Amino acid sequence: MNYNNLITTGLLQNEDIISTSEKLFIVDDVFAILQDAYKNVKGGLNFEDKDHLIQNTSLWKVIYLDEVIVGVIIYKAKKGLKMVALGISSFLTKKYNKYIKKLFSHIFKSTFRYTWMEVSEGVEHFIIKNGGKSFLLKNTLATQLTGKQILALDDDGYHYKREINGVVKSKVIIGTIKD
Repeated sequence: MNYNNLITTGLLQNEDIISTSEKLFIVDDVFAILQDAYKNVKGGLNFEDKDHLIQNTSLWKVIYLDEVIVGVIIYKAKKGLKMVALGISSFLTKKYNKYIKKLFSHIFKSTFRYTWMEVSEGVEHFIIKNGGKSFLLKNTLATQLTGKQILALDDDGYHYKREINGVVKSKVIIGTIKD
């Protein structure tokens, strides 16, 4: 079945989860996807456990394939909605992984005007490739937006370096900030 058929038939869909009770119901699956997605990422996942994930986030965009959670985008309320984590199930075939990424792309393109994110590495490349380039924010805003110590601003005007869980990372901010 192709992507459009999956969407049309409702086999591939996304749902916004905001209530604590809804999060409690699916947190095991969501946390497992995030742990797997961040296991090889320098700096790792910034949620120490499931309770921390539930208590410190506002919105979960959950992707279902035939009623099974296969992807998630996590936001917290910080100067609007800040995307703070995302992941795709590692149990998907390449074809379905591609479909989830296509749905992620659609979600990001439709939310750049009211969300923002601090990204690096593969996620940065994916976001830039999928419409984020028009929403790049100047690196001079990094301290104000993140509330973290910035170690250096790159000459490109967008990238900066900061420490995350003991690892110095090059980051970029993409999206729209709300006060």
